[in-house]
Amino acid sequence: MLLQNATFTVIIAIRYALGSTDDGRALWSLCDALLALNGTFLALALVGLNVAGRLGGLLPRWQTVIGFLAAALQFTAATIAPLTIDANGPLGLIGLAGWLLWVIWFAAYGLTLLRSTGERTPGMA
Repeated sequence: MLLQNATFTVIIAIRYALGSTDDGRALWSLCDALLALNGTFLALALVGLNVAGRLGGLLPRWQTVIGFLAAALQFTAATIAPLTIDANGPLGLIGLAGWLLWVIWFAAYGLTLLRSTGERTPGMA
């Protein structure tokens, strides 16, 4: 999660730099690369949170499947980043699909955590 925050900080800094230059094609490519590679950090976080949620009994099977599928799509999009940065095409949709599945997974996980707050284990604070 720390790497993801650092990556987004760099992306925002690059976008500020782009606003002050006339021809920023190289900076746009760098920004696109950082955003694509951010998928590896998101995929790693998804896998960890999925495993923890499943082992802790919080996540049902369908939610775990969505989480792992989102992680796989995010990692695939990061792996093929050189292909998607250089040319427009349908390969860019892999990252988008992974991100959309992550949004669904994230919202469902949040609801699961909110519902589980009333079911605390006796003796826990």
